[in-house]
Amino acid sequence: MSPYSGLGSTHLSLLNRIESGLIEGYELGDVHEYNISRNPFTRLWKRWFSGPSRVKKMASKYDLIHITDQEQAGLIPAGRNSVLTVHDLFHLFPSIREDVKIGNQKPSIIRKKDLKKLKDGFSRAKLLICVSKYTQQECEMRFPGVPTAWIPHAINTDEYQIETKRPLWFKEGVNLLVIGSEEPRKRVEFAVKVCANMSVTLHKIGAESSDESKEKIIAMAENLNCDLNWVGRLEQIEMIAALQHADALLFPSVAEGFGLPPLEAYAAGTIALVADAPAHNEIPLQHHIMPVNDVEAWRSAILELKDESSDVKERAAEFSVERWAERHLEAYNSLF
Repeated sequence: MSPYSGLGSTHLSLLNRIESGLIEGYELGDVHEYNISRNPFTRLWKRWFSGPSRVKKMASKYDLIHITDQEQAGLIPAGRNSVLTVHDLFHLFPSIREDVKIGNQKPSIIRKKDLKKLKDGFSRAKLLICVSKYTQQECEMRFPGVPTAWIPHAINTDEYQIETKRPLWFKEGVNLLVIGSEEPRKRVEFAVKVCANMSVTLHKIGAESSDESKEKIIAMAENLNCDLNWVGRLEQIEMIAALQHADALLFPSVAEGFGLPPLEAYAAGTIALVADAPAHNEIPLQHHIMPVNDVEAWRSAILELKDESSDVKERAAEFSVERWAERHLEAYNSLF
């Protein structure tokens, strides 16, 4: 997975933190990764056969196996101390939330078989590490008898407090950010509606899902008189600068496994206005949690923005890497 994706970055962070000795008493052994092939048969072979076989052989040499993404639960070998990080259950158990389809509502025959393998992997796990309390509750309901632990994502808050320059593409006045893809659940269109006819600039950050989705949203912004600046993907230092100098982040998603952008905004000292939906509503201060579909409430919050940098940085500190390491140490030790 790309390190620029949410799942890819958290996978890489876990590897780096274990390698650095952050989780006392545990060392990193082998890492199983593979490039995703465009050939569907090759992908299935790696996913269903060669991958699980390789991990099973690797598992015999180590005390603990940690699978970092629920979409790879099929790799979990039987009879081993296997930990699975669960970000969300969107694709295993599709649903509809706020009239938005979450996950594939009509999976193919092959995908149904794949989902069966993933669910079997969940049941073989000795511990499910859930990144949100919402996901933990759902796992306990879906997979009764499999122990769970709540360990939210963590960030190095110091990285978001370095000195940066104001992005050249920022405009005069109020600059707002919306971060993420154009998946329906992300609701970039809602952010556009909120900013319609307001004296603000909305900067859309993140690699687009497709040229078609990009063109559709840009056309919508023009029709609604929303000053939309399509930025695209940014390098980490550029992202930090944008977060630091923005007036606020808008995060109207109706479904997230965790929601790193609001936490990153807080670490940078910037307000994040977040839709009241799981699991990202577990992160912000209460007055930054917004009614999901109330456009006027979001507009009022934008008009009333003020400096809350101290408060949001204090909240971000609760998701420190050190606390994350303590929770993982406790989780790992519970298996022995």
